Amino acid sequence: MKKYSSAFFILIFSVSLIFAGSEKSIYNIGDYKIANDGKTNVTKEIQAVIDECTGAGGGTVYFPAGTYMIAALQLKDNVYLELSAGATLFGSPVMDDYNPKYTIYAMKAKNFGIKGEGTIDGNGEVFWKGKTGELVRPNRLLFFDESSYIRIEGIKIFNSPNWNMELQFCDFAWIDGITMISPQDAPNTDGIDPTSSTNIFISNSYFDLGDDVICPKSLKGRPTENLVVTNCVMRSDDSAIKLGTRSEAPIRNCIFSNIIIKDTQYGLAFFAKDGGTFENIRFSNISIETALKDDNSNDRPSGSYAIFLDIEKRKEEGPISYIKNVYFNDITINSNDGHILVAGWPEQKIENLYFSNINYNLYNHRTFEGSKKPRGVKSLKNKAINDYSDIPSNFTFAYVKNLNIDNLVITDYDSSGKYERHMIWGKDIEGVHINQFKNSVATPNKALSLFHFENSSAISINSSSACKTDSPFLSLGKNVSDVTLMYNDFRKVKEIYKSVTELPKGEIYIENNRR
Repeated sequence: MKKYSSAFFILIFSVSLIFAGSEKSIYNIGDYKIANDGKTNVTKEIQAVIDECTGAGGGTVYFPAGTYMIAALQLKDNVYLELSAGATLFGSPVMDDYNPKYTIYAMKAKNFGIKGEGTIDGNGEVFWKGKTGELVRPNRLLFFDESSYIRIEGIKIFNSPNWNMELQFCDFAWIDGITMISPQDAPNTDGIDPTSSTNIFISNSYFDLGDDVICPKSLKGRPTENLVVTNCVMRSDDSAIKLGTRSEAPIRNCIFSNIIIKDTQYGLAFFAKDGGTFENIRFSNISIETALKDDNSNDRPSGSYAIFLDIEKRKEEGPISYIKNVYFNDITINSNDGHILVAGWPEQKIENLYFSNINYNLYNHRTFEGSKKPRGVKSLKNKAINDYSDIPSNFTFAYVKNLNIDNLVITDYDSSGKYERHMIWGKDIEGVHINQFKNSVATPNKALSLFHFENSSAISINSSSACKTDSPFLSLGKNVSDVTLMYNDFRKVKEIYKSVTELPKGEIYIENNRR
């Protein structure tokens, strides 16, 4: 008979404990006989399972097929909810069930999340459809506060009653492979709002929402930083990517790449309102399609913008924000009748803007008469002192320091001959560097110059060419100095430049251009 040492039996015993522990780490909701008819509120029963799981050191709470009605379900340390393909967490239609006012939430938790192929349905329409006045509804579908190491993977999120997901004061979150859909007319259904949070990764996801899709914010002196958004498709009734409006602290070190934006009012937008700094923001390899149908109704007096950067005080006595070091690379824009507006503040210029490899396709002209820029705040009714939304231009810039544009191609398909536009219009710009500009228009301009600058200095346009035009290539308003035009192809241009005042000798340098 073979003899075994005591060490061998200790090893076997230890392994058996490990496997016993791993079996307990899976908490199958089906084993607890919890109702899944979608009519019975089972929050307390599910919460008890989550509490049991976290109390035992953590694991997975597994949901088999069925519809589980919940409200104010709290996630806790080391617990993952796994939704099977047929499982749905369904928001209660009874507002009194929400205490606190979130469908699913976590407070000061770590190492937790939701994964699987199932669905979270917020049952949002019951709270807003057909309702008037101030809506009584849950504040957030998913709300994570002061939490860390969060994973949301694979699930579908439908019909939020309010914001879909907010991460407030969180650190390290991975959101991957999700689908998030709310009706286009669903009010305030923001997608993901990282608020004063750091190290946030959003990837491989699809969004179709009634408000902003990705909306970084900052408050209480705490920054939002190290945000990466990549490989996503977005459709929005408002902004696909919006930084602000709440911006009390820095929003910085953000990268947005490999993104398709469809049928949105504002593609990439900055609303700098509250004194925070927006800096080191990069956008690359992005396709933007602005609103297909913009009826210029009273609630949308600004039209649509593929790119919108704006500094403005929320209150007259409030602090002024700062935008610097923003990069737009490899961007394709398809705009029905919109444009691009970038406006700093007279006392606070936007600094260091870089546009590289931009293809802008415009299909229809519209009048800009009476236009008002988007404000992001309903309380602001007066016309802002930096509102240049009524300038007939494809790219409008005001109050900028160091504007760099390299390889911009504008193709204008409108053949109506109405509502001419400048290609680029600028006011109060310090340092303009335009290289390799090209354009093609169905109907050449007769009055408006392709480029216009006023109150600006250090302007250089190089290695560029323009299609046939009866208007000047460049028009200069008052207070313009240090203009350089070199290595451009002006063969189709009737007049190279026109100035409202005679420029002092040496203030404009035109050399080595082709005529």
